[in-house]
Parts: sequence; C-alpha cells; structure tokens
Amino acid sequence: MKKAFVILAMLILVTAAGQAQQKFRKSVFSANAGVSVPYSEFARNVFSYEVGFASPGPIIEAEYLYYGRFIGFSSGVGYSSFFFNEKAYRSEYDRTLDGYGINEVSAGNYQVLRIMAGLTLKVPQIKHTEVMLNFQLGYALSVHPNLRVTNSELGVINTVDRTPGGNPVANAGLKINYWLTDRYGLSLNSSITTTEPSFGDATGPGGSFSMLMNYTSISAGFIMNLNKPSL
Repeated sequence: MKKAFVILAMLILVTAAGQAQQKFRKSVFSANAGVSVPYSEFARNVFSYEVGFASPGPIIEAEYLYYGRFIGFSSGVGYSSFFFNEKAYRSEYDRTLDGYGINEVSAGNYQVLRIMAGLTLKVPQIKHTEVMLNFQLGYALSVHPNLRVTNSELGVINTVDRTPGGNPVANAGLKINYWLTDRYGLSLNSSITTTEPSFGDATGPGGSFSMLMNYTSISAGFIMNLNKPSL
C-alpha cells in the first residue's frame, strides 16, 4: 500500500510538472551582437606552442529556443572575428632576431562560424525576467588569417596562407531575458566556447598545425516570442 501511494504521488508530480511545462512553453527567436575575447594560448602574445596572438573582436549571433518552465532546447549560429596582434608579433621577431634588420608584419583576422544545438536549463520567470543556462555542441568552421613577416635584411621569413579548418565545438553560456511585453524583450548573454581546428601550412613541419581556440563572449540583443502567449 505504501509503495502504491509513493508511485501515485510520483505520477501526480510528473503529470503536474508536465502540464506546467506545457502551459509555460515558449518558442523564442533571439538576435545578439557583442564582443568575443580570446583567452589562454589563443590570446598569448609571446612565442610558444599553439600561441594565437588573437585580440578581442566582434560577434553576432542568432538563436532559436524552445522551452517550458524548467527545461528546453536551443540551437543557433554565431560568427566571431578576432584581430591579430601584429604589434606583439613584430616585437617577438625583433626580440628573436636581436635587432637584426627591420621587421614588418601584415595579417588578417581570425574568423569562427559555428552552428550548435543543445540543452537549456532555466528557472521560472520572475518579474518578466528569465535566467537560463545553455549547453551546446556543434561544428565550427575556423579561418586562420593570412600572415606575412618580412625582414629588411633577410627578406620574407614567414608566411601562413589564409586557410580554413573545421572541427567540433562546445559552448556553455548564461542567458538573461527581460520581457518588455508578451512578445518582445531584451537579452543579455555570456558564454565560453572552445574548438581546436587544424590549419594547413605548406612551409611548416607536417604541412599542418592545430590551434586551440578558447574565447568568451558577451553580447546583448532582442528576443521575440514566436508563439501566441498563453493566458
């Protein structure tokens, strides 16, 4: 009898949670823009293994979220661009060559295009505000910038072509939505992303190299509830 009561109670709780989840279900589109900040080896500006010399750059994101009171699904696409720190890179060549000749560096930007999907966990909406955690996996197409180093005495001493590299990507983020109306609102986002693409390098050993690209992002934008709000 006691077991039957426990089972019945669990069924009632699960049913109530499911009904609450469905009642508060939302289908939301989100668009954001902000800044991506590299860290770890990707941001280092001294010669070492897998060093990136990357600097902060812009990010734009579009996301679709489908969720209830506590749990949901998210998918989206994001594009980040990171400036290459030419000044620090030239300083390292000046240090390495100990002032021999004059070094010139020209480089483009790192770029990352990622497509992801995953799980959303959230707390119930309080005073028009929702707080949620997103955990996503997906695929990223990363592009290494074209790079050329010239020394006045030695000529061209290093070149890397602009090459793409694809690899799995993982992301974890915090999202805060503030609803101005039943349909529209504002969004604030922060996240951590990691991917490790392999880039071709005809002049390097093995003809390619891997680079661990870790970066955080902070962005803001708008949200729109695609469903007619439930009353």
